[in-house]
This record gives sequence, structure tokens and C-alpha cells, in this order.
Amino acid sequence: MDKGCIFESRKERLSYPVPRVLLFAMFCFWQMGFIYFCGPALNIDGRTPLPMNADNLAALIAGAYIVSILFMIFLPRRVIWGERLLTLLSMGTALGLFLPISESALMLLIYAHVFFCCVMIGFETFVIVNFFSEQTAIYTLTAGYALALFLIALVQNDFSPVTFPIFRILTVFSLVCLLIFFFTMPAGKEACPEFINMDSKRIAPKKLMFGTYILVFVSALMAVSGPSISAAVKNGVTITYIADAAASLCMYIVYKKKNIHPFRLISNCLVLGGAGFLLMLGAQHSAFFAYIACALIGFGMMPCQMLPLYNLVIMKKYPSRFIVPATIILALAAVLVQSAMVEALRNHIALIDMSYAMMMGILVMVYLRIEPYFLHTVEQKKPEHGMVETEFAEKVWEEEKPALPDEQKTSDGRALLSRREKEVMDLIANGYTNQEIADILFISVYTVNDHTKKIYKKLDVHSRLEAVQKINKLTAEEQKLHI
Repeated sequence: MDKGCIFESRKERLSYPVPRVLLFAMFCFWQMGFIYFCGPALNIDGRTPLPMNADNLAALIAGAYIVSILFMIFLPRRVIWGERLLTLLSMGTALGLFLPISESALMLLIYAHVFFCCVMIGFETFVIVNFFSEQTAIYTLTAGYALALFLIALVQNDFSPVTFPIFRILTVFSLVCLLIFFFTMPAGKEACPEFINMDSKRIAPKKLMFGTYILVFVSALMAVSGPSISAAVKNGVTITYIADAAASLCMYIVYKKKNIHPFRLISNCLVLGGAGFLLMLGAQHSAFFAYIACALIGFGMMPCQMLPLYNLVIMKKYPSRFIVPATIILALAAVLVQSAMVEALRNHIALIDMSYAMMMGILVMVYLRIEPYFLHTVEQKKPEHGMVETEFAEKVWEEEKPALPDEQKTSDGRALLSRREKEVMDLIANGYTNQEIADILFISVYTVNDHTKKIYKKLDVHSRLEAVQKINKLTAEEQKLHI
């Protein structure tokens, strides 16, 4: 059995410049713009342009999610072809909106349009996680989404009128962008993602994956809750999406110009979002504070759109076809939980605000516990071909560590770690439990426990989280010295 895990889930991930990912990001505008176009409906994730049956629409959305999940599990190598087909079908229903048809026929077209769109929600995440390079994923989720979110804000009809005829044109334009993107994207066998086999003995970092999925669920819940809360304020949804777009653009600029990874900034945005929900409690009688609260909630929504990037980290460690489907299941569960909360507490708005503020606090705490493992994965260098991560880490620590004066060596705990302790520390930093490390290295868990205690002592830390944080800090300092 191989030690460590696969660093990349494909031989060649796709790297696209920002103009190219803007085409792909039009899916976000098409999805949220269409669903949110008219009249508020808090019990559904969005707004509908006709008085359609809420139960039917909810069942349609749930069914679309299920179709998406099953397709990704059983036909993962056909997702790009599925994207092409669904985009063409969506284009057909969009063009049908231009025809002089009856209201019932129009409603049927919109039902079909929503269904195709919701099926593609899972596919969008699948493409980012399994096909895009990390840099392209960041470009998509920051610069690409910044444009899409700004357009979503425009179609709210709060500050500038966007009539339904104009919106139909925008919908067709978005679909044309998607058609161009998907039909120019490679879809052959050589471009398909590589997954581990069901009978593989490769070990997954279960504890890290469990923590990441908690992060995914709460993030998805807050992503659908933010606009629902903002909808209670006049122009609130527009302000929220503009703030989200601004946060996304800022995240892109900082990453592009300062080379600061978004993972280092997410906790700050989450804190702002939590402050927004709290401020909404005291903004019932003040439009000024309500607008500030909506803007803060928008900043807090920005990290919630980074779910594909969280998945990308897990795929680097354990490339399974079930990673993205599990995320879509959690996203569907989040929509259902949010709908149930709103229905149960519809007459207690203050309690809803308090509940969301508390969940935002939980989200911050969960993220801070996962962040060091994320940073260790995304900021370490790529291993050479055929080299597993533990071997690569050993090479980096031993061969590329800059020379330090003798008086500084004692302050760097890694200089005192044995070869096996470094190997154990690398697996700890990749989110593995002691039992999983023992299985990977073919040693007993008691031996791993002993190595772990020695590592804590030499690094002067008291927990796995502190150890990973210390290693990340030392690595960053060494990279600066090396430069």
C-alpha cells in the first residue's frame, strides 16, 4: 500500500485565465438571478416570477438535486457531456420564454428551466473540484463570482429597473457563455478525473473529512439564509449581493497582488457576517443600521461560496467520486433546514436573527479548527512525479531548508525531529488520526502516540492543531528566508 495520499487527483488540471472563467461564472448569475428574479418566497430558496405552487417547486428542486447526485456517482466521466446537454435544453426553455404562449405553458417552461438549472448546480461544483487547478478555482470563486453576484444584484429591480424582457435576454446571454465554455472544454477520456477504486486500500483522513463536511453544511445553510434575512429590509438583497461581490473582488485582488491565499482571509469575513446578523437585531427601527447589517451579511456570505475550494483540498488527499455528491446532499439538507427554520419561526424574526448569528459563530469556530490543515495542503509545494506526500515533505524539510545560524536551530523544533517524527508530523498536518497514521506507516498506534508526544515536546505545543499551526508558521518563515 502506498504511503500518504495522492497530491493531485488528475495528471493535468485545467488552468484558465480570468476572462475564460468569467464565461463559466455566468452559471452563478443564471442560477441565482433566475430564481431570485421576482416576489419573495422565504420558504423556497429564492423568488419565482409566477405564482407557482411552492410545494411543487420545492419537490422539483429536491428532485433535481437527487438526479445530479446520482449522475455524478454513476456517470462521473460524462459530466461535461451532461453539462452540454443540459445547457442546450436550458437554452431551449429560455428561448421559449420569448414566444406568445399561455400562462400555463409559460409556467411549465419555467418549471423545466429551474429543474435543468438545479441539476447543473451539482455539476458546477464537480467541474471546479475535479477539473480546475487550484488557481483557476480561486479565480472562478472570486473574480468570476464578483461579476456574477453584481449582475444578480442588478436584477433585483431595487435601484435600476430590469424588465422581464430584458431579463430573458440576460438569461440567454448567460447560457450562450456557458455553451461556449463547455463546448471548448475537453471532455475526452484523457481529460476525465481519476478516482480511487472502491476496493482501494488507500486511507482517507476521516477526521479531517468529517470536520470539512460540517463546515460545508453550515456554510451552505448560511449561504441560503443570508438573502432570506436581507429580504426583510427594503433593497436589502441588492445590498447583500453587492457586498458579497465586493468581498469576492477584494479577495481576488489580495490573492493576485499579494499572493495571500483566500483561506487566510475567510475567518475575517465570517466574523463580519456574524456581526451583520447581530446588528440586524437592533436594526428593526433604523434603515441605516439595517443597510449596514445587510452589507456585513454579504461579506459573511463570501466564504460560504467557497465550498468547491474546501472540496478541492479533500480531493488532493482522497480523490473519491463521492466527495462532490456528499457536498450536494449537504447543500440540499441545508436548504430544507433553512426552510423549516423560517416556517417555524416566521413570527419571531429576532429569534431567527439570533439563531443565524449563533450559527455564524459556530461556523467561525469550525473553520478555525480546519484552516491550518487547509493551509498545509494548499501552500506546500507539489511533489515530483511518483513521489507521495510524506516522501516529498521529507525531501523539502531535509534538502530545501535554508541554513540557519546555530543559535536559531534550537528554536526550530523541526530541526530536532527524527526522520520518523517528521513523517508522522507530515501526516498529522494532512489531517490523519493516530490510528490512520499507524495503518499508513505499518506501525502500532502506541508507537504513533509515542512519536506524537515527542513531537509536541520538541515543538513546544500541546495539541495537534497547535502542532500544525507551528509547522505552517515555520514553513512560511523558511520560504521567506529562501526567497
